[in-house]
Amino acid sequence: MPPSLDLPLHTPRLYLRDFLPIDLQAIHAYASDPAVTRFMFYGPRDEADSTAYPQRMLQSQIERPRRTWELAVIRRADHRLIGACDVTLDNAHDGDLGYIFARDVWGQGYASEAARAMVDAGFTQLQLERIFATCAVEHGASARVLEKASLRRRTVLHHYKEAKGRRWNMWLFDLTRAEWQATAGSRLHIADMDSR
Repeated sequence: MPPSLDLPLHTPRLYLRDFLPIDLQAIHAYASDPAVTRFMFYGPRDEADSTAYPQRMLQSQIERPRRTWELAVIRRADHRLIGACDVTLDNAHDGDLGYIFARDVWGQGYASEAARAMVDAGFTQLQLERIFATCAVEHGASARVLEKASLRRRTVLHHYKEAKGRRWNMWLFDLTRAEWQATAGSRLHIADMDSR
């Protein structure tokens, strides 16, 4: 049986669960925002796009083996859906990390918190050997999220993709299982020292 995620994933301030049909309005609220999709290859989404998108996510939930784990990020304090975080399996060993968050929650650490949870789950539950991500070279906030999730900036992918009328130069970030284990070990050691 292929590995899978035990949902929901929990963090101190968030929980990550599969999307539901009732999430459409919350998805459209952030996916239709030009500021939110500025550094995405698509968007902003119109109402038709925002309707089709959850249908694709719901379909991906029943695929066997499941390759896309795109999860709704819910803030515990008020149970509000504030964004999405995903790992898409490139193959049996590599996962592509992504995220999108509503503009009014930017700068509060939610993206980093969700990304760290997905990275940890990718290695512990999906048994991945490597997790990678790309972000536009001019998107400093996204680069900081990836660094806080322990991914390492490797190289610039020049002319990585053509979208929205331009060619995109992207940072490539990744983290191997061995690197994650070393980082997790040091975090556990620090936590153990703090508890003494």
